[in-house]
Amino acid sequence: MKQVEQGQTGGAIFVAATDTGVGKTMISALVVDFLRRRGVAAAYQKWVATGCSGPVPADLAAVAACSGQPPALAGAGGSVADGPFAARALQLAVPYRFRLPASPHLAAEQEGGRVEPERLRTLFRQARAGCELLVVEGVGGLLVPLNRQKLLVDLVAELALPVLLVARSGLGTINHTLLSLEALRSRKLPLVGVVFSDEAEELPAVIVEDNLRTIAELGWVPVLGRLPRCRGLAAARRAFIPIGEKLLPAVAAQ
Repeated sequence: MKQVEQGQTGGAIFVAATDTGVGKTMISALVVDFLRRRGVAAAYQKWVATGCSGPVPADLAAVAACSGQPPALAGAGGSVADGPFAARALQLAVPYRFRLPASPHLAAEQEGGRVEPERLRTLFRQARAGCELLVVEGVGGLLVPLNRQKLLVDLVAELALPVLLVARSGLGTINHTLLSLEALRSRKLPLVGVVFSDEAEELPAVIVEDNLRTIAELGWVPVLGRLPRCRGLAAARRAFIPIGEKLLPAVAAQ
């Protein structure tokens, strides 16, 4: 992959999830970290964050902690002297931030606002132009409403973003994952693959192993691997390496 020159448009990948709380933020953070460690100028963006209790969303803080660099600065025209979460950089990385931990449409309405897709398109293009590869993290599942007229997945389809789908490893994941794959394919979205994320430290091996096999076979999708429940960032980075290696060819094609 060639370094993107100033003014050129870089690539992008969308990290989606089968549901809320499946490990999407951790996977996004590890993707950014893995790519940067291999010389790819990766940046991060999350269109909407809900449940924000402070000025910096927890998702963005987690990605910054994992990568060791402030991803909010990429493409923002700021400098490190401005602080890792300067106002302009924060706006570019997470354009919409709401207090209520709910779907974006409701969280926005509770504050008298509305998520505007056109604003997201504009800021997406700005962020993508300022890096080699932009990792965009979703919010909740694919069919979450951004507002009363627009679903998250439909904006992803308009931008034609390749999707990395994050799914739970344990019981119940087959239904959620196959339905998510149908939603992606009905919109003709390119699918990078599925990554499984353990929701607990000890899951029944017979169920998890069959889940991975069943989704690969019935979903006709590449399974890039499974991230176990890790105690500490170093362990998570090590566990992600084989997943990252499988992801690299798709990233290189962007």
